[in-house]
Amino acid sequence: MSDLSNSKKVALGGFVVLLSVLCLYLASILPTNKIFFFCLSTIFIAAIVIEFKTYFSLITYGAISILGFMIIPNKLIMVPYVIYFGYYGIIKYYIEKINNILIEWIIKIVLFNLFVYATYIIAVNLFISNIDIKLPIWIILLLLQVFFIIYDICYSLAIKYYKYKIRRFLKVR
Repeated sequence: MSDLSNSKKVALGGFVVLLSVLCLYLASILPTNKIFFFCLSTIFIAAIVIEFKTYFSLITYGAISILGFMIIPNKLIMVPYVIYFGYYGIIKYYIEKINNILIEWIIKIVLFNLFVYATYIIAVNLFISNIDIKLPIWIILLLLQVFFIIYDICYSLAIKYYKYKIRRFLKVR
């Protein structure tokens, strides 16, 4: 690999880290649009997956996670990012190579449910000792499933937008 190619990796990786951490920071301090900025923070890693595949994507995800824990005032916002959403673009890349939409969705939803369970266990054991839930748990799980499906569809649209509109201006190759 040439020095120019490595320079492009570092430059794009740094830009992705900057944008992701900025969105996570905004999600932690703004009174509104928290979910929007959180979801937006997770999409930038897709550019690294598209351009350089997974090894450099994992390094970029690690940099975002470490820097996020250092900079973000509300550390709780980093938990779902680190546990699942930060590397979702990498997972999505491999799942969608299956080319069977039914199997892809089953895998995505099963993995999301495992994430929800892990997040719940971590939240109860580390952060919150008593969770007072007003809605029945099945409604919350159903709403989370709907949120995830919308998130995945928006993620796919963002990937298409990057591939067909933004990528040609970056001259990464």
